[in-house]
Amino acid sequence: MKLALCVTAASLSGAADAQVITPAAPRYLEPVYLRHGPNPYEFWQGATLSMEGSALVVRIRSMNCSDLCLPIDAADDIFLGRFPTGTYAVQIIVNDGPEIPGQFTVAAPANPQLVDYSGMWWLPSESGWGLSISQGPTGLLFAVLFAYNPAGEPTWYTLQTESSANGSSFAGTVYKTSGPYYGGAFDPTRVTVTRAGSGSLRFARMDVGTLVFDIDGVTLTKQITRQVIE
Repeated sequence: MKLALCVTAASLSGAADAQVITPAAPRYLEPVYLRHGPNPYEFWQGATLSMEGSALVVRIRSMNCSDLCLPIDAADDIFLGRFPTGTYAVQIIVNDGPEIPGQFTVAAPANPQLVDYSGMWWLPSESGWGLSISQGPTGLLFAVLFAYNPAGEPTWYTLQTESSANGSSFAGTVYKTSGPYYGGAFDPTRVTVTRAGSGSLRFARMDVGTLVFDIDGVTLTKQITRQVIE
């Protein structure tokens, strides 16, 4: 038995199973999705995204599974991309049916970011530790350093940037967090968040950077590169 996901042909402003662009007013380089559904008896098979002229074309494939599906009241999202300033047309085609038109507009940012540094970063000669970076549409970074403490135990730190000098240099506070064992009952009273120091990230290119952390009285500088995940 397979779960069903709605992909029926409805207008963007239609009823419960309409196709919806989300967010409705995306910010500069913010991820944009097409949300479709729900229809409890439509089996989701996949979708393709292409450009035809100046329009994004989303072709959705589905199969009516009637009583063979376990009905669920849920929609599904299709990633359209991250976009610079402008207005974008969207053409949605479900199972070779009639075209469903739509569009969205990305406003000009106050401080446009030139590079998205989101991803996994590491020092290839020092396998076992690394940095996970997530960059939001405002340009600021949230980075997680997974490393080892003096006892060789895994330790996690977060760098929550509060400023960006020029779009390639970031600085902020480093925090260390601990909590209850994930396999047992979660006790929120055991969660602790401690300020551990400060940190900065400076990027020379989109795939090369310098990490500087002052953590628990120890200062370190590491040259990091973007980790390519095949």
